[in-house]
Amino acid sequence: MYSLYNVLTSQHDGEFAPVVCNEQTVRRLVSYFEDVVTENKLAALVVQGRCLDEDPLRASERLRKLVGWTKHLYVFACDTGCATRTWSPDRYQNLTLLEEREYHMIESGPFVLVMDSRFAGLLASCATENGENGHLKTYQMIWTFDPNVVFTAIEYLMARIGVRKPDERLSFENVLNACTLRSSSLQMALTFTTKLAMLMQRQNELEMATNRISSAISSTLEMDQILQPAVTEVGRALRARRAAIVLWEGTSGRPETMEVYDRGEVENPIIPPTTTALEQISPGLPGPLQVPITYRQSVIGELLVEDDTVGRDWAPEEVLMVNTVSDQLAVAISHARLFKQVQTQAMTDALTGLYNHRYFQERLERETKLADRNDQQISLILLDLDHLKRINDTHGHRSGDAALRHVARTMLSTVREVDICARYGGEEFVIILPQCGGEDAIEVAERLREAIASTPVPIIGQVTASIGVASYPGSAKNKEELVEMSDRAMYLAKAAGRNRVRTLMHRTYSNIGSGPSKNLAENHMID
Repeated sequence: MYSLYNVLTSQHDGEFAPVVCNEQTVRRLVSYFEDVVTENKLAALVVQGRCLDEDPLRASERLRKLVGWTKHLYVFACDTGCATRTWSPDRYQNLTLLEEREYHMIESGPFVLVMDSRFAGLLASCATENGENGHLKTYQMIWTFDPNVVFTAIEYLMARIGVRKPDERLSFENVLNACTLRSSSLQMALTFTTKLAMLMQRQNELEMATNRISSAISSTLEMDQILQPAVTEVGRALRARRAAIVLWEGTSGRPETMEVYDRGEVENPIIPPTTTALEQISPGLPGPLQVPITYRQSVIGELLVEDDTVGRDWAPEEVLMVNTVSDQLAVAISHARLFKQVQTQAMTDALTGLYNHRYFQERLERETKLADRNDQQISLILLDLDHLKRINDTHGHRSGDAALRHVARTMLSTVREVDICARYGGEEFVIILPQCGGEDAIEVAERLREAIASTPVPIIGQVTASIGVASYPGSAKNKEELVEMSDRAMYLAKAAGRNRVRTLMHRTYSNIGSGPSKNLAENHMID
């Protein structure tokens, strides 16, 4: 048995230009035909093919309104064993159910036909993709208000009724005679067409916004460049008052990151649903649209949208757009996090959590160039943990590792946030101090030395460090010489008895245009 779509496109070849659409669009257009009946109070014959999976409450409410006005409603559907059927026809009068499960795959798309003395129209569709792996089906769809095409459909459906329920054929003919078209209402057809045009325009807007989001988030692995364009496009596309992306921190459920789109003049910014924000929504306003961001069956965050338009309801195509963006974000966020993790592992030391030697060299190159460009100084502190071999031999390597971690923690707690702490290698550590001259660097080094020595390490007790300090351009003419000068100063500290700070400073005096510069080396001793 052929489907209604196939019958119409074959018998009226060339009269239709099928439109490719998704499940949401087909549902909306079917509901538009139902609106023609209910809003104009038509005593109509309505025939439908209803096998779409939809919310049971919404489906029941639509049927209740529809059967309240129709002369009779015929529904071609699968039997109760079909997984896509979520509604029950038993409670409705003037409704005849024609169950034909074996023909479900042939009648591959929903259809609706309306016939009244003032209006005739139909819509038919055919699925082109099966919607596996969580994706919505796509359909080819046709619609018409041509009475000749509508009568072709009626003849075909009457034949199907005669096959499935022969005793129902006479009743169908009687209802059809009572609803035969006598004068066509252009206004009803125009109302449907206007709704269709507005729906297609709106869907086009949402699809364009989704494509912009997809393009933006697929071109970067930086988290902020993923979240901000996405939340801004969602807020604007949905014409919402505010929107937010909230990411969770691990499995704790605590907000880790939030990016917010705000249309302006908002007294109470959007708050994650883990707080009481949802209780602050004013009566009469639409509830927030909340969609989880799920990656590999784990919820990693949430996409939230709020609006302040009284009576607004989130349209199915808007919900679809937010769900689609959520799926795209899940993948993009996961990739960004993985990239950050790999990037962090590539530039940090696994034992101490400080930057590694490779990153230190790259950063020192950058900071020296920045100092040249801005005519500023930078300083370098090179630190050596005293007697690490003795600690390892006496207390074991685990205690030695604890001593190294103690030095790393002390470094981070002593210096500024802009300073760069790294493990240089073995028991040696290094700190880059941007915009810091030699005298200030010596003070930092002395505070660090005291902090290391004053805090005992479990099992080991006191540990100490020998520290060398050098500055650029005061002590060195390039970054290689800066490292060499701080290294030499550190060995001076070790030679002087350890647990000391030493520096080698080269002060430069120059007579502009009158001969070479003079260098004066000075050994600063701090005990």
